[in-house]
Amino acid sequence: MDTNTQVIHFSEEHVDVLRELINIAIGSATANIAELLNAFGTMHVPSVRVATFDELKSHIESSIASDEKNYVTKQLFAGEFGGENMFIISEESALNLGNHLYNTQAISETDMLDAVIELTNILSATIVGRLTEELDTQVQFVVPSTQLIIGPNHIIDDKDINNYKQVIIISTVMEFEDKNIHGQIYIMTKDESIQSLKELIDKKLEALYN
Repeated sequence: MDTNTQVIHFSEEHVDVLRELINIAIGSATANIAELLNAFGTMHVPSVRVATFDELKSHIESSIASDEKNYVTKQLFAGEFGGENMFIISEESALNLGNHLYNTQAISETDMLDAVIELTNILSATIVGRLTEELDTQVQFVVPSTQLIIGPNHIIDDKDINNYKQVIIISTVMEFEDKNIHGQIYIMTKDESIQSLKELIDKKLEALYN
């Protein structure tokens, strides 16, 4: 990691505004997912923090058991505010999701993967879309990729250590308990995008104060 990289300071006010905007976006996403699943769901109050790459890895590793199988979907988005969405859903929850969406108890692996990607696309489009709408900017999404990964060690690639100097981690947990469907959602932004995000929040604050 380049130790000379300038650290961008996020004040408590910046974090509070970002958390409030994420809350608004998550509310919209919860409603859209509830409509898809025809079920009542909740999302936890989001955690928003500035971290190092190692802290990011530790944050994810602490929430995943060593023998747990998870579908991990990653999707990059780019624009004035850019970053990466990551949605982690256990194999059991993915099976329940697929069975529910396709109204079957014998879903194929392909259909289960399609169900995970459909859910991820709605989450990404709604949360990031609503967040960027609130910040008066736009983003473009890259086609997502999904892998079935055992344990936490390969969810974040070690090669990313050269790309992630400073990270803003926005995380929440999605729960549809009556369907036994649970997932972890992360929105990560880094480097120059952190500075852009800070400037967008400054504009939002200026507009609010005026």
